[in-house]
Amino acid sequence: MSIPFTSRLYFTFLNLFRTLAEQTRTTITFDFNDQYFDITGRSAEGVEKAAQHIYNGLLQKLNRAIDEDMMLGTFATLASMEEAATRKLLDFASEEPESPETGFMNSSQNQQQQQQNQQKQVHAGRPLELEEFDDMKSTLNEIEFKIMKETEEKEDETHKAVFKFSKNIANPQEVLRGPPGPNLQATDNLKEVMRATETECYLEGREIHIEGSEKDQVEDALQRFLNIQTLYKRGRRPVTIVPCVHYPTDSPYYGLYFCNLNRYAQNKYVDLLYSDSLRPMHVLLPVFKNPETGQYQKPKDLLDAAPRSAPVPGPAQERIPAPPRPSWVQHPSAPMQSTLQHQQRQQPPRRQSMPSHGHVMQNTPTSMTSSEMPLWGENREFVNNYAASSYASSPSPTTPSPSYQTNFQQQYPQQPESHENEFPALPSAPPRKSYVPVRETPGQPMQRRVIRLTNQQHVPGSPDAPLSQLEMARQYNLNNIRTALTDGLESVRGFKGEIRLEAKLGKVLWTNLSSEIAKKIWEFQDIKDLVVKEHGVKPLFNNVTTAEERIMSTISEILPRPFKHTGFFEIHCQARNQPALEYKPVVMIMNQGIVELKKVITRQQKVTEIDWVSLDRKFDFQLSLSAQELCRVDVKPYSTFIKKVSVCPITNQMTFENVRDFLKVDHILHKQKTFYRIHFPFIVEITRVESVPIRNQPNSGYGVDKVLGVTGEGHVWYDLQVFYTNHDEPFRTNLSLSAGELASWTVDDILGPENDPQKLIEYIKCLLVLTEKCEPLFT
Repeated sequence: MSIPFTSRLYFTFLNLFRTLAEQTRTTITFDFNDQYFDITGRSAEGVEKAAQHIYNGLLQKLNRAIDEDMMLGTFATLASMEEAATRKLLDFASEEPESPETGFMNSSQNQQQQQQNQQKQVHAGRPLELEEFDDMKSTLNEIEFKIMKETEEKEDETHKAVFKFSKNIANPQEVLRGPPGPNLQATDNLKEVMRATETECYLEGREIHIEGSEKDQVEDALQRFLNIQTLYKRGRRPVTIVPCVHYPTDSPYYGLYFCNLNRYAQNKYVDLLYSDSLRPMHVLLPVFKNPETGQYQKPKDLLDAAPRSAPVPGPAQERIPAPPRPSWVQHPSAPMQSTLQHQQRQQPPRRQSMPSHGHVMQNTPTSMTSSEMPLWGENREFVNNYAASSYASSPSPTTPSPSYQTNFQQQYPQQPESHENEFPALPSAPPRKSYVPVRETPGQPMQRRVIRLTNQQHVPGSPDAPLSQLEMARQYNLNNIRTALTDGLESVRGFKGEIRLEAKLGKVLWTNLSSEIAKKIWEFQDIKDLVVKEHGVKPLFNNVTTAEERIMSTISEILPRPFKHTGFFEIHCQARNQPALEYKPVVMIMNQGIVELKKVITRQQKVTEIDWVSLDRKFDFQLSLSAQELCRVDVKPYSTFIKKVSVCPITNQMTFENVRDFLKVDHILHKQKTFYRIHFPFIVEITRVESVPIRNQPNSGYGVDKVLGVTGEGHVWYDLQVFYTNHDEPFRTNLSLSAGELASWTVDDILGPENDPQKLIEYIKCLLVLTEKCEPLFT
């Protein structure tokens, strides 16, 4: 192809070359003398991408333009070549034998004739336009000069940014220390971000200075450092625990009572691990009111307290003052009765309109005497939380605002009136004081109280009808779960490892309860805000569905046929890769059939826990979000350990050796999973877990200490878990993240839109249906 034609085409596609260079962050020029494209860039990926676009797209357009320009005659065509060959054959056939002299003369004549024919031959192509070529060449030189100048200006232009660490970060070096790499050494996030964004970054004090030729690269590096800091801070926060209370059917008003596990009627379905069985546990029970008397009734799952017999006092005991009796056997004395009557006379009339659950409660009719009161409460009087907290917190409370009284009366309907002189007084509570308007005097600071008000919601279409307690609890729980999981999912989007969102059946228990908390009856809205946050009560999930094979076999009968079985060993150990480092807990997952490591977990982090309490049901469930940091399985000391492991294929008993100074086994769990596919996209996993006993074998005399894992003789329990399979594919992208990079999925992809989290609702509905189906199996 001619040089003027190629230069003209290059001008035609010049804008395309510029666009391609901007997209791939490269510089593209064309050498017309040697006929080649020159592509330069900062990354090999961008250069290859630009070259691929030219190969696949632009060259085809150039060739098509050449054909359309009718470049006929520039080269010899096939027809002209065939015509010349035919002429030579005809000339050869007409020749006769000649003498040497005649042949020499004929050859000279043939040469002269060929020269004349070449002079007469006319090509059909277009002649060269040399003058136009000179003009184009000068124009092209000017354009190339401008392009080179713009490229140099872009290279000289440097974008800068500064990232400042938060004030609550004590050591920025810890933030920049990433997870273990292939050699089990901590990666340097600063270098990883520099390599990923093609920028220059350096740490100076508490600031990271970022420099780059492209603004997008600098902004990307700045966002990556922010993500690394967020991930570091979230990893050191405690687990977000959200308790949720739910009554499965529509019911009248109920309160909540903490029952000791020993007095729980269904405690045989609650199994605890050894570490959890050493402290007192409580179960949350619903308490309903008697419609005739308006008093709380005894919960149906609460066992009667064992009677206590007081010993006969001896002569020595009569001299010692008797200790105060518990509140459930203490009778009000005469001075206390007169005090209550005096307070009742001074109480203003508006106090009569307050709901009855703000007073002291008893589970007996008002006509019964104090000696005939049923003692189903354990060391408690029926004191509602509002009465105890409001009067014990401030000796002289201020007058509540009219808006608070109106909202309070709307939220809680008026109950039958009950006079204070009909209830025994609490020994631990101070005398109750009535609300008396107090005018603030000059110089006296005004006392303030913080009161939490619940928004009143109404059913659409009927503005005067309030929501039922079931609907209020459903919306309250859904909002708390959505908020907690949103925060947790946002914090693990940049986590490189395995993300798990799973649910397990079990029982939600409560610890760290004081006697004052156990005395009161609570509202379902107060469990999270008052009981847990202010009073320090801790919800505890037992993490065991059941320890009886009979119970799990009964539950498995309501499930469809299983579609998969698998088994593996979960080896918990302490490991390190250098003798100078400290041991860290590591979990190795080893296949049951083939002796090889499937996974090595170097760090486990639970981010969010949703403890769902199903009242009047034997099983609760926990919805948890966790993150696991993984390590390669083919590095020491794990590769050294697995070489010394042997497993019997019949009994599943195993022998192994600890790696001296590098790895030592703490305990081993043998897990056998059975998978059930219920309605899409949910899968139920039933796991049989056995704590494998470990026994040291006699030394063989060669310095080898063998350890035997006796599978089949350990403690066994069962877990039932439910997984949402649509989460597997988005969470799998977290395994290949680079430093500071966020996963492609969003919170809406996991839970659904914010105003309608349909995926989350489906997950919770599936768990509620499962717990409801398990309930009639054990009645």
